[in-house]
Amino acid sequence: MPEHQRLNRLRSVTLGAAQFEREKVTWPPALRSAVVVTACVSVCLAAGQPANAIPLGIGALFVGLADIDEVSGQRWRTMLWTTFWITIAAFCGGLLSNIGLYQIISVAMVGAIGGYVGAAGARPVLIGILVMVTYVAFSGAPEAQLAALATGALVALGGIIQTAATVVTALIRSRGSLRLTHQNPRNIRKLRAHFNTKDDFFRHGARLALAMAIAECINLYLGWPHGYWIPLTVAWVSRPDRNGTTTKVLARVAGSIAGVIITYVAIEVLNLQSYATAILVGVGAFVLLAFIWANYAIAVVGITMVVVSLVALNGDPVGQVSGVRVLSTIIAGIVVIAVSFSWPAARMQPDQGH
Repeated sequence: MPEHQRLNRLRSVTLGAAQFEREKVTWPPALRSAVVVTACVSVCLAAGQPANAIPLGIGALFVGLADIDEVSGQRWRTMLWTTFWITIAAFCGGLLSNIGLYQIISVAMVGAIGGYVGAAGARPVLIGILVMVTYVAFSGAPEAQLAALATGALVALGGIIQTAATVVTALIRSRGSLRLTHQNPRNIRKLRAHFNTKDDFFRHGARLALAMAIAECINLYLGWPHGYWIPLTVAWVSRPDRNGTTTKVLARVAGSIAGVIITYVAIEVLNLQSYATAILVGVGAFVLLAFIWANYAIAVVGITMVVVSLVALNGDPVGQVSGVRVLSTIIAGIVVIAVSFSWPAARMQPDQGH
């Protein structure tokens, strides 16, 4: 590739990671969902069960994320649908955790499916990512069958609480706001149309399966606490095209570094206690939800604050967790970019990003 084309691609990727679309910032839904997440975490702390704050908070957060920018009338359906699938993912992840080689295979299968369902549209892309992330997160820690069932139930409860909060506020504004305003797309038909080896989404699913399998192997080899963040990050940043993937990786690394610095200063330097840390979780949730469509790097700052704060509430040293978070992000980025560049999209020419 000529030098000027390399420079143009680098400029495009860098500007893409820094691009900020102000009109896509979502204030009211983000604030409502963040309050629900904070309340869920605070209730667990009041009950003396900080470990429950992770699945309950994640359920509320992810279902709130699936609702962002959804059309009126479809919102509660999307939220319940997301609740169902992340509950299944959390239960299966806990049930199938710590099973060695089979864990690698299961993560790869989830990656293949999660990557391919993006062919059905933008909302299925987001839900597919949330399902992959949930599965990897809860398959990363050994769990007994009863614990897996309890984890799934808490994720479901968080999603239901978030959905109920959305429905109540919508009804307060207008009783007709829950009425379906458009026909659901025929997702199965869309998926069938893309089921061939030359299709970008089919190949994306295969690439994602490979990248997540490699990331899971690295996780098992390193044996780090919270090392499942490596395949989890792969699920977050992988895109069908190389430029899109590279942009997400750069934004993810920058956002993770900023997020761990903010969280470390808040918890360690300012010496936040349990309920103050729960508020920090809510602030992180708000940042994620408000900026997810406006700027991914800023959104990553939010999710990093949420995750590091939640594990800190369960006794993990913030300094150690912060280092693992950043290193896991960098390793995942290297894996994703290596797989993406070694196996480009079907219609991607050598000098094109799409």
